[in-house]
Amino acid sequence: MGEAEFRRRMHDIVMADNVTDAISRMIDNLSPAPVTFKSKKQKEMFRMPFRFQRNMMILCLLVISLPSISLPLSQYQQFDGLIRAPLTLEVTLSNGQFAELDAFVTRPSGTGAAPLVLITNGTEGSRAFDRGIMNPNRMSGTALAFARHGYAAVVVLREGYGHSSGNAEYAGGSCEQPRHQLAGQRDRMDLLAALAVLQRQPWASRENAILAGMSSGGFAVLATSAANPPGVSAVINFDGGRGANKDKSLCDGPGLLTAFERYGATARLPSLWLYSANDQDFSPDMGRTFYDAYRRQGGSAEFREMPPFGKNGHVFMDSAPEAFWWQTVSAFLQAHHLPYQEVVSLPDTTLPVPAALNKAGAEAFKHYTSSRLYEKAFAIGPEGAWGSAYWARTGDDAASIALEYCNTFNRGDKGSCRLYAIGDAVVLR
Repeated sequence: MGEAEFRRRMHDIVMADNVTDAISRMIDNLSPAPVTFKSKKQKEMFRMPFRFQRNMMILCLLVISLPSISLPLSQYQQFDGLIRAPLTLEVTLSNGQFAELDAFVTRPSGTGAAPLVLITNGTEGSRAFDRGIMNPNRMSGTALAFARHGYAAVVVLREGYGHSSGNAEYAGGSCEQPRHQLAGQRDRMDLLAALAVLQRQPWASRENAILAGMSSGGFAVLATSAANPPGVSAVINFDGGRGANKDKSLCDGPGLLTAFERYGATARLPSLWLYSANDQDFSPDMGRTFYDAYRRQGGSAEFREMPPFGKNGHVFMDSAPEAFWWQTVSAFLQAHHLPYQEVVSLPDTTLPVPAALNKAGAEAFKHYTSSRLYEKAFAIGPEGAWGSAYWARTGDDAASIALEYCNTFNRGDKGSCRLYAIGDAVVLR
């Protein structure tokens, strides 16, 4: 067994529902090889009963595999019937280069293989945010929605985001030369490589996969659709595009339309295009222009204008509650004979409201209890101060951020805020 094959099998072991059984299967499938003994003690060891040798190998591999799970699952909000866990995807790109992609899986906890949905991120266009703040939990609500309808939902950050290796697709570009098609090529390499690794996982089906992305991630999945990846059945574009300016113009708009045309010329997968009525980056009219360019060369697509959301509907995929968008997505999935029915229900969260909160704090806590933006935390101060955190990488990270915000606005002792809740549980005693 070569190093690459060993690493692949070790990753499968870590992600298995029953690690010991997975290790046993790995050992049983090993091919025998000639043995050369360097000492009498080694030879005597080899004469031990095979069952004992096999059990020792299982123990050793268990010890090796455990550090690959960098943090306990208690750091992540869990639900009955689902598993939520971080992943690092070790991939080989089509140009032969190796990359590591920051990811997070939310999937049904059964032993069967579930259809895969690969969800990918948008961008702020700044290294400070895309590297320092972005993490896969930014799309935790989206992943939960798909997972509880039977999908193995994996959020994958492309190169240059979060803990992923490499540079972002916009590196080296500018508004004058955004290099849309080169960005699409980079995106496609990342997502095809991630898809290949994920389709080998024992909990993921090789068929009926979906590609979904928001903003530049929507552009990325459309670029990937041009390759018609085996096993992928549909693409969902949430407010997709590139090169938005604050004055609502586009960086190299004609070049962007050309990119959409080229993707549509070869893509034969059905796609759903969703743009919110108050999207401040890519308006529905702009989205329809992209959509028309994609269809002009034969791309299969459906366009839906979504209602306004908040102050900027551009973020509805990662910020809006499931009820805002799932019905539209569900109808599309049903029309294309893909899973759409609920298989896991999530309990309503009911937490006691902290007594010291002012009116604004009470409203913030109401939002906290209803949101599925994990990992999250809420902190309170003695004089009504409060702080909340959403989309953190871990529960501990969420707690630290919430406490920092609370202490920043606390008028009393700056260190007097206390953690009230992490995830869906009260932790203040």
